[in-house]
Amino acid sequence: MALVYLDPFEQLQGELERMLDAAFGHAGPSRPSPPVNVFDGGDAYVVKAELPGVDAGRVELEVEEDTLTLRGERVFSEPSSDAAFHRRERAQGRFRRVVRLPGHVASSDAKAELRDGLLTVRIPKAEETRPRKIAIQAG
Repeated sequence: MALVYLDPFEQLQGELERMLDAAFGHAGPSRPSPPVNVFDGGDAYVVKAELPGVDAGRVELEVEEDTLTLRGERVFSEPSSDAAFHRRERAQGRFRRVVRLPGHVASSDAKAELRDGLLTVRIPKAEETRPRKIAIQAG
């Protein structure tokens, strides 16, 4: 059985965006904030973010206490200025995503890889939060 961690701030942000869209209409492409999955990988928390079309040099990661901040920019080459769009759905621009991790981490040992538009960040759990086996001594 998978345990789903619901971040109340992320839920609030989503509700606010839905309310603004309902009040003012959706004026253009969706914001470029990447969707993420966060899961427990045993000795580390793993965050996977979809970043198609984003160059690794335009992505910044920061871990502070139990929070991962992902910043970057998605930039597409534009057609000539006299081109008329018939459909424009691909979002571009700056993005920022803050993800609260479910426990304490050892941020100095975090590793990240961007491959085929998928960013994978592995942040080891803090030593004191990792499960340990306890030896039983016979009396």
